[in-house]
Amino acid sequence: MEGIRTVQGYIVPLTLKGHDDMAAKVAVSAGDTEFHIVPRGAGADLAAHINAHVEVVGVVREKDGELLLQVRSYKLTDGYEHEWYDDDVE
Repeated sequence: MEGIRTVQGYIVPLTLKGHDDMAAKVAVSAGDTEFHIVPRGAGADLAAHINAHVEVVGVVREKDGELLLQVRSYKLTDGYEHEWYDDDVE
């Protein structure tokens, strides 16, 4: 199951399980599948883009029944910035 994949979906928040600083705080939801983002490297700033549509390239691993995604690169694929997920818009 482990390997490099390209995943498209929406960035969604996750409920934290414990206090581990390396625990995933966001996931990419692709249909019925959630890929929990490992908050290191290129994936560290994805939490700033909740509800955005994204294309992510990275290494997928399964751990304890969850799919973990170590992001190598990503791009926001929305054609324009939506006000409903931009916290800076007033």
